[in-house]
Amino acid sequence: MLRALHLAEETSTRSMFKKISRADTVRCVVTLCAVKLIGALFTGCGTSRSTDQISPHEPRPFRYEVITHRALDSRQGIATGVFEQASLSYPAIPVDSKYTHVLNFMVSPFLPPLHEPIASQGPLILYSDQNEVLVFSPMDHFFVSLIWFDSGAIHYGLQGMVREVPKGFTHRFLLVEGTGVAATLEYWGDLLLADRGRSRTDRYADVGLSYLGYWTDNGAAYYYATEPGMNADETLCAVKADAVERGIPYRYMQIDSWWYYKEPGPLPIIPSLTGGLLSWKPMPDVFPQGLASFRERIDLPLIAHNKWFAQTTPYREHYEFVDGNGLCVPTGRGVYDEFVAQARSWGIVTYEQDWLVTQYLGTPWLLESVDHADTWMTNLHGAVADGGLTMQLCMASAGHLMDTLDRPAVTTVRTSVDYQAGISKESFWPMFHTVSLLAWAVGVLPFKDTFRSAEPYGEQEALISILSAGMVGPSDKIGRAAVEILGRTCRSDGLLLKPDRPAAPIDRMFQPHARPFIVQTASEHAGVGSWIYLAAFTLARCHPERRVLDELFARITYDGRDLRTMFVWPDVIEDWHVDLGQDLGIEGPRVLYDWKAATACVVSGTFELPRAEHLYEYSYVILAPIAWNGLALIGETDKFVTVADRRFTRIDMYEDAICTTLEGVPGESVTVTAFDTRSATLLPPSVTVIGRDRVARTCVSR
Repeated sequence: MLRALHLAEETSTRSMFKKISRADTVRCVVTLCAVKLIGALFTGCGTSRSTDQISPHEPRPFRYEVITHRALDSRQGIATGVFEQASLSYPAIPVDSKYTHVLNFMVSPFLPPLHEPIASQGPLILYSDQNEVLVFSPMDHFFVSLIWFDSGAIHYGLQGMVREVPKGFTHRFLLVEGTGVAATLEYWGDLLLADRGRSRTDRYADVGLSYLGYWTDNGAAYYYATEPGMNADETLCAVKADAVERGIPYRYMQIDSWWYYKEPGPLPIIPSLTGGLLSWKPMPDVFPQGLASFRERIDLPLIAHNKWFAQTTPYREHYEFVDGNGLCVPTGRGVYDEFVAQARSWGIVTYEQDWLVTQYLGTPWLLESVDHADTWMTNLHGAVADGGLTMQLCMASAGHLMDTLDRPAVTTVRTSVDYQAGISKESFWPMFHTVSLLAWAVGVLPFKDTFRSAEPYGEQEALISILSAGMVGPSDKIGRAAVEILGRTCRSDGLLLKPDRPAAPIDRMFQPHARPFIVQTASEHAGVGSWIYLAAFTLARCHPERRVLDELFARITYDGRDLRTMFVWPDVIEDWHVDLGQDLGIEGPRVLYDWKAATACVVSGTFELPRAEHLYEYSYVILAPIAWNGLALIGETDKFVTVADRRFTRIDMYEDAICTTLEGVPGESVTVTAFDTRSATLLPPSVTVIGRDRVARTCVSR
């Protein structure tokens, strides 16, 4: 909890609300008062800003304020009837005119980023040409919060569908100031997590996050489709058999909406266009022997999808629901408890709740009260958590994502629109990486969605997936999966070899540029250094290989919106330079390993990335630290993440050698590579085999 050390009060006539600390001992003795918590101190609420650097961990160049509003009396009949027109507004916060850039997240499925001022649930990100950044968001009551930027000021309050505010209603907001979009947003998340006494979700928190798995959602080979003459049960059993035969170590399967009872859709000729949930039970034509039998035969745990409730669902005979726009929502948790009990008996380990923002925006009961949406998610999460499952959110809004601060069973969230093979990657990759910033900030791992490794850009899809530090979920047809590509993401037992954090756009991606789309992440090894993984993707608006179909897909997917409002999208790519200091915050030289060319050299200051001329092509380099002995460990170069902590458990430096302790599967062969800066050459790699104790020790020497 962010606590107060001192209280200062002043009267205000601008609002019926007062701003106070969460601390129980703090009270305002005036009828209307306004107090700001700046860092860990209360001050009077003028327009002044704190100049103190406050951090919950260590000194860093960030400042923050907590603003708390409390209703002195109840208010009824305040709804405007329009979500984006506030039912109640708090005093605006003027900001410096240097903040000329804006980044919001739309209140729509997968919370797409938008570089235009709109009313949203937050966070609102403002930044200058020099990457000075402000982040403003609610700290609680995320579903009813509304934030917008207009006329040089941050405006905020309650979304326009809220009908009444009870006496004593308390609403907190957080304002963070820093440098760099990614760094400031992460610090904003640090504060929110510290307020809850939470840490970020572990990268290996559940089966889906830990291992390679097979997916059947939209865009997959077997999404509402099967092999000829087979049902879904037989098809997926054949997928498992093919994987075993070809050495693909799938460790779970995801089953999407095709397996349970739903209302028929408007177009019977398109099977995937179905209505809402009728009964969350397997249909006999899909799993003739039942779901538990299927799970036993494939010998894999399951991740299972669910959608919205149809208004005609038989569950209404046993549980209370409220109607929405062509759907209904349960007001209690009983139906979710039933789902979880069934899930456990079927071998389901993760529950995937889809269509979240559709349910939220389509149900007046969820919108009109300050706590109904929170109650809805509390009921759902409570059932999942008490049942020992984890949960993935899909088609979430930013409100749902920030709400996960109070939902530790939520481990992953989809942060990109539904995958489609071989088309319009500019509609996916930049949005995914931008929204992933927000997901990681609040402590949840992003999920890129499934992909087909055999598609023309399957290697890029696999790379993006593993660099996300989240799930890796291929979905190829039987016999089509690219075994070598998938093998680059994991050990031979399917354990994913991840970086320490999700890849994020470098700050230059948020300013006008003529560069490829560049993202970075890292592996840290205490006492040794940091390995930077830098991927650059050729996304140019006027690239000659870009098709009308790519443009049409983008327009349809985002309701006609120009993608240039969603990310900085250069017409052409002319600049392949990266500066170690300015772009990556690295001091001193590094060894650059070109992963695709398998070459290395020493770089310092500004260097040029290997060029990738074709549309959607990529460049990928590893920047390795140079040790005191002049050697640089490159790592396991047949994997995307070459120095993953689930492979390299210890790294020791000697005068003429690097020795590493590795973990893995008994009998697994591991090749380790290093570079000698004194001779400017890659050293002969060391090949070792993991022993029976699941470890091995190997050295690379001059």
